[in-house]
Amino acid sequence: MTVEAALGTTTNFPSSSEEVLAVITAAERHRKFVWTAARVLREAALRTGLETLRYRERKLVLKRLATFLEDLAAEGVLQRRREVQSIGYGDEVGFDYVGSVKTAGPVRARND
Repeated sequence: MTVEAALGTTTNFPSSSEEVLAVITAAERHRKFVWTAARVLREAALRTGLETLRYRERKLVLKRLATFLEDLAAEGVLQRRREVQSIGYGDEVGFDYVGSVKTAGPVRARND
């Protein structure tokens, strides 16, 4: 089964880095977390939906979410932890939320 097919079985799973970031920023308003694929599902209240999937489908969803977390780390929004976390579904890579990447606005010409 492809990742898309597994994600399609339950359409509520985050399907992009932006959707994962929305879950993270909403949860981080209240307290700090170590972010793993399982934590994203827990905070999005989708953990029960994941447990209804078969093992192979579950692994695909978790890998896809881990890829989204890695993408956010590459953008500078998350910082990867050195040690493996054992929070949800076995040993997972953990991330800390460090905030949005700020981009410079447009450069304006000065009229002297």
